[in-house]
Amino acid sequence: MTEKATEEAMARALTERGYRTMTSETWSRQSALDALAEQRRRHPDHPRRRALDQLADVLADRLVEHAGVTPEDIATVLLIAGATVGALAVMHELPGVIASEILQVTAAELDRRGKAGEGT
Repeated sequence: MTEKATEEAMARALTERGYRTMTSETWSRQSALDALAEQRRRHPDHPRRRALDQLADVLADRLVEHAGVTPEDIATVLLIAGATVGALAVMHELPGVIASEILQVTAAELDRRGKAGEGT
């Protein structure tokens, strides 16, 4: 199965489970932000919202302080990584530690590529 076919199959499966999905062809930074805003509008009193907002505030501060890139660039990376790893986690019932490991190994790969001058 090609990467595109796999992506489309995952999107269909997640949509059937009630998730709003986008493929790489339909994804944009703004559409992802709009989907999050819509979710928040539809569930303003969700019990997790306050805790998520507090965690997001702390994490955003830490990322801006230590990442050395703009908040907008960090947001774009988090939107893509969160959606990708989130879809994998749902589809394969991955525990949080595995999702974290996927992100960290990806970071190491990006660091390696950066040091090798790839992708610049």
